[in-house]
Amino acid sequence: MSTRSARIAPQTFTLLFLLVLSLAFTSSCDKGRSSDLIAGRITTIKDGEERPVAQASVKITPTSVDPEKKGADEQPEDPNNMTGVALTNDTGFFEIASLSSSQTFQEYSLLRNWKYEIQIQVPGYYIYKGPFSYEKGGIELAVQLEQKGADVVDDSGVILIDEKAIQSGAIRRGN
Repeated sequence: MSTRSARIAPQTFTLLFLLVLSLAFTSSCDKGRSSDLIAGRITTIKDGEERPVAQASVKITPTSVDPEKKGADEQPEDPNNMTGVALTNDTGFFEIASLSSSQTFQEYSLLRNWKYEIQIQVPGYYIYKGPFSYEKGGIELAVQLEQKGADVVDDSGVILIDEKAIQSGAIRRGN
C-alpha cells in the first residue's frame, strides 16, 4: 500500500503544481482592455522653442459619466478613489493604461465614455489642471506648461529696500 501512495504522490504534486502555476499566470494577466490607453506629451516654450518636460508627474482622475456619450462603463467604486499616474520620460511622453484605487488597492481598466481631469506637476512649472473626455482605444493629449519665473525684479520704485534692516552673515552669541 505504501508503494501505491508513493506513485500517486508525484502525480498529485505535479497536478497541484500545474494548477497553482495556471492560477498565478491568469491572475497576473492584465484584466484591462489592451487597446485602452491615455498617452500624451508635455512640453514648454523656452528661448522661443518648444521643449519636452521630463520627470513631470501626471495624474488622471475620472470625474463623471460623459452625458454626450452612450454606453458609459459602470464605476467599480467611488471615482474619487481612482487615479492613473505616470512620469514623463526624457522626451516628455507618458502613458496610462489603467486606474488604481487608493482605498481597495485594486487595478481597473480605464472607464470608457467618461470625463477625466488631468493634473501635471513638475518643479519649476505652474501646476496644470484640465478636463478631457475619453471614449475608448488610444487618445493622445498635448499639454504645454508655463515655466515659473526665477527672479523677480522691481523696476517700479514702489518697493524700497532698507539696507540697514538686512543682516548679512552676522553671528550673535547668547550669554
